[in-house]
Amino acid sequence: MFKPRAIFRALNAIVLAFVIGIQIHPQPAFASGGTCNPTVANLPVCPSTAPSTSASFIDPTATVTNPTNITLGEKVYIAPFAKLNATNAPISIAADSNVQDQVNITASGTGVDIGPRVIMAHMATIKGAAKIGTQGSTGPFTDPVSNTQFSNTVPETFLAFNCEIDGATVERNTVVNFLARVGPGVTLPAGKVVLPGKNVTTNLEATSGALGKVASLTQADVALMEGIIEVNEAFAEGYTNLARADLTNVTGINYAPATSFNSGGLPQLGGVSTRDPNFRNRIIGNIVLEDSLLGINFKTGNRISLRADEGEPFNVGQIAGMANDVVFHALETTSLTVGDFVGYGPRALVHGGRQVVNGAANGPETSIGDFVGLGPNSVIFRSVIGNKSAVGQRSAVFNSTLPSRTYIRSRVIYADNGSLISRVEW
Repeated sequence: MFKPRAIFRALNAIVLAFVIGIQIHPQPAFASGGTCNPTVANLPVCPSTAPSTSASFIDPTATVTNPTNITLGEKVYIAPFAKLNATNAPISIAADSNVQDQVNITASGTGVDIGPRVIMAHMATIKGAAKIGTQGSTGPFTDPVSNTQFSNTVPETFLAFNCEIDGATVERNTVVNFLARVGPGVTLPAGKVVLPGKNVTTNLEATSGALGKVASLTQADVALMEGIIEVNEAFAEGYTNLARADLTNVTGINYAPATSFNSGGLPQLGGVSTRDPNFRNRIIGNIVLEDSLLGINFKTGNRISLRADEGEPFNVGQIAGMANDVVFHALETTSLTVGDFVGYGPRALVHGGRQVVNGAANGPETSIGDFVGLGPNSVIFRSVIGNKSAVGQRSAVFNSTLPSRTYIRSRVIYADNGSLISRVEW
């Protein structure tokens, strides 16, 4: 798995692809329609006259297609560069759900029906005729860690980073892990967790842990989901307040909303506090970038979301190259540190969080060293990546510390410092 000599080849390939594919001066992709009451007047706050405590918020970079066929409940947050396409069928998203950065929902058949308190994490894909979190048991479930029973009567559903739901039914009180997939016609029942990278194509695979694709829901899963819902409800309210103060507050390089978990404030680029509402990408909050605004403009592609509106601060060294659709984010109370000359492939995700050690999230926070290459669709979460390392295409490093000069091959899940090494099945 580890090939140090391949590190610089991987990094060079990423940077070369960036140089070939980057567009330097595109315009921002602004949404073309509204939701809730489907009028243009309901952007970015939906409905436009709702109190901020119940309003939904759609980031102006989100793309909403056929808005008259889309319905949002209260306190829904739709993050930068999300895509909702209801051209061929309706999309319904119930209250307290969130559609995070780069999530893509494309409805067909009977449409996409998303229930309350559903988390669609960064870069998740939902397509076809899908039902998410609209039905299913609230317990009791048996926690496989503590062997105790518990219920979750105000249930959540979690679609994790880069997962895909293709014409499936995902019941509430479930998790579809990062880089996992649930295929057409499958029902994932309440109390089940799809393991990272697994491709679930039958109902038997969705129910039987013996087949190695699903596990049982834990109380720790529920606690994490509850926290994510609370944070995104605060985003819906906080960004609504920013927009009502001045619509230019919620575009380009700009403020994070001040919340109980974030101080608000502006990014610093090249040592200068910077607000540029016309910038094509979203750079938000307490993120310190070593590159200047001119350098960021030259080195970064399009549809990039660097969002220090939850965890903070982010400290980012000189960028080697950042291709399209990259996302940075972090869990509340955690920071993110990235070294110099890191190359980011398209749709790379870097997410802050503390490593879980003996059941407690009190380990090292996410950081990336110098001269690192991150391949397309790669995921870094709760991990430390050493200098001169590389992570291949469609691979994830989770809850781990990689020493310098480590190479993770493409389509690999590397978790818990190598205790789990498996392939991405799709």
